[in-house]
Amino acid sequence: MERQPSSHHYRLCLTSCCLFAVGLLLTAKSFASSDIPQQIIELLNKQQISEAYVLAEAKQNELEGEADFDLAFGLAAKATDNCNLAVYALERVVQVQPQTVSARFALATCYYELGNLAAAEVEFNHLALQKMSPEMQNVVEQNIRAIERRQSNDNSGWHNTLQLGLGQDSNPNNGIENEFITVPLLGQVKLFEQSQAISSSFYDLNAQFSYVAPLTQTSRWYTSLGASYTGYSEELAQSKSNFNAIVGYTGKLAGKDVGTRVFYRPLWLDGESFLDYYGLIIEAGQAVFSQSSIGGELTLGRLDYADFTELSRDQLWFNLWFETPTFAGLSRFSLKLGDEQSQESQMDFNSRQLLGAGYSFTQQLSSRWYYKLSADYLKAEYAEDHPLFAQTREDKFMQLVVDLHYQWRADWLLTAQMSVVDNRSNLALYDYNRSNLWIGARYQF
Repeated sequence: MERQPSSHHYRLCLTSCCLFAVGLLLTAKSFASSDIPQQIIELLNKQQISEAYVLAEAKQNELEGEADFDLAFGLAAKATDNCNLAVYALERVVQVQPQTVSARFALATCYYELGNLAAAEVEFNHLALQKMSPEMQNVVEQNIRAIERRQSNDNSGWHNTLQLGLGQDSNPNNGIENEFITVPLLGQVKLFEQSQAISSSFYDLNAQFSYVAPLTQTSRWYTSLGASYTGYSEELAQSKSNFNAIVGYTGKLAGKDVGTRVFYRPLWLDGESFLDYYGLIIEAGQAVFSQSSIGGELTLGRLDYADFTELSRDQLWFNLWFETPTFAGLSRFSLKLGDEQSQESQMDFNSRQLLGAGYSFTQQLSSRWYYKLSADYLKAEYAEDHPLFAQTREDKFMQLVVDLHYQWRADWLLTAQMSVVDNRSNLALYDYNRSNLWIGARYQF
């Protein structure tokens, strides 16, 4: 069995690495504003840790915000096990001096000790791309492996969430702006109020229960059950109830990450069954270049409409993606291809081919804050003329979503979301736009 070093010895090694790196930096230049940072570093080098932190704390109000002092303060606070104070100073250093190895290393280890593995992983991965001594490179690689082990262990067992949110939706029914449309066979037709754009405030409730069971160090199976409800203040806005069930497996095959899962996602509108969506997903991915990965996902699905069975169709969907670190964050590019076919030939006007692209960017702003920006484009071309409009339908769907997250406590996540949707169609009945503002809180247990 591999012998694990004590936590005290581990912290001492990490602190020594930080001091070694910052020592090289400080010998290369002098501090213009004050020699206080140098004094703090010298005290730390002499293992006079308490004295170093007392001096740093005494000068905090005077020198806070100067990169050299923030670095020294962060190292002193970390050495005295005050990582919760160190991260703020170290985050400022990394923001203004992103190539400073010592600051990023200390920040990464603070995130790790505070249990913020996602933030620690981001920082260690950035460090792995930078030039540093072989000793520090080895420590960085050890930490990355340690994070992977902890994430693997932490992911086993039950993972449950309860979420409550409030928001404003400009068009919950995906209705159009006009009250009348022109149908070639019928002339001008007045739409039902539910088919017109209406704005409404709303609330939503969501519960998710997941269980993960490791099979080996690199494989596991999992299952998930969830339900959600969205209710609107406007009577004409249709309430939405969703249920989802998933059973899946992930593992390694020939050095590649592979997985498969079956899913079932029914939807009810105003309490009445509307759609059953179910199928199989197969996925694979692998690392390429440095800290980047590429993969694909194949979906074989079926959409069954309860009251409009003639609109039901089979779905074939492929998503190719590439993920890479960029601008102190993580970018994901995707290319999407799809084909949906009606089983009845007389309903081929509902069959369609889809081509799209997507981009998302996620960045950790601090130990508690992170955000995600995503943009998607999807073009749909239908197979035959629509029977009402005597014209083949073509849609162009565009969506922009911004999510801002705040980890309030270990088991509480606060989120704000803004989304904008624009669906442009050559058939007036399907031309709509929609915007949504939402805030919510999620409890994880």
